[in-house]
Amino acid sequence: MNTINWALVGTSGYAERECLPAFAGTPAAHLAAVVSSTSERAAQFAAAHGIERACSDIEAIGKADDIAAVWIASPSYLHYEHARAAIAAGKHVLLEKPIALDVRQGWELVELAEHAGVRLATGYQARYVPGHQRMRKLIADGELGSLVALRSLYGMRRPGPPRTWRGQRETARWGVLADIGTHHIDLMRMLAGEIADATGYTQHQRGFATEDLAAAVLRFECGALGTMTVTASYFRPATVMEVVGTEGRVTAVNTSPDGQGTVTLVRADGEEVDLTGETPVSAQAQLATVTSVFGGSDVPYATGADGARNLEILEAIAP
Repeated sequence: MNTINWALVGTSGYAERECLPAFAGTPAAHLAAVVSSTSERAAQFAAAHGIERACSDIEAIGKADDIAAVWIASPSYLHYEHARAAIAAGKHVLLEKPIALDVRQGWELVELAEHAGVRLATGYQARYVPGHQRMRKLIADGELGSLVALRSLYGMRRPGPPRTWRGQRETARWGVLADIGTHHIDLMRMLAGEIADATGYTQHQRGFATEDLAAAVLRFECGALGTMTVTASYFRPATVMEVVGTEGRVTAVNTSPDGQGTVTLVRADGEEVDLTGETPVSAQAQLATVTSVFGGSDVPYATGADGARNLEILEAIAP
């Protein structure tokens, strides 16, 4: 496919840690411009990383005819504003989660993208982990029998309070639910189908406004039940995604957030099968897939509608 020129909105640690390596590993995606909150920050970031253009205003990207796509990795409270501007300019958008701070704005972005004839993707990297994709296929093929239960744990280790905007409800709305929990909500929907109902509890163990511990119970349309626990106080980073059926169990361990870890199938007769396979870094696998979609390929990806639907589930767990 032809190379697609991208702009990156955001110069935070996430942009350096995840976005830049993803571009370096994706020949079809060329990072042509960066947008930051000030012209100075944008210029410094661009100079440090060999990016041709630096802007402090996303409107300037909208006027750049050679840029076809925008990866929005700004703070959550700016996602809706930045995505709306990029879509209005006719750009394809990869939007980090949560795509907005409420359901109405999330679905509005989906509708705007449809009307503008551009693609809106949500930043759910777990969808692109090969082991997770194998899990989905064997479930779809009926190798687990009828689904019974799902179990999700996502533990991160945050030694102190989050950055100012992440710790405030008006700028983040949620804490660990939006930071990490939404990734596993999306992964469970990918594996087991739609979630019919959700409820949950949250705790503020460290005393700031957004939750640092949450537990949820989920009922799936297929009849299975699920549980999810997310915390910022785990003793070390760890994730588990387990799906149990009448004929077996499949478990992914430490496959989030970067797509490493292992995936194992246990059949009813006790046979164990390693489904891990190749382990590309998930952010790079995501960018490669989304770039191909923006270039016209018809392959599965996390859509804007997935982002909006997951907002509905977040609101059900923690209004």
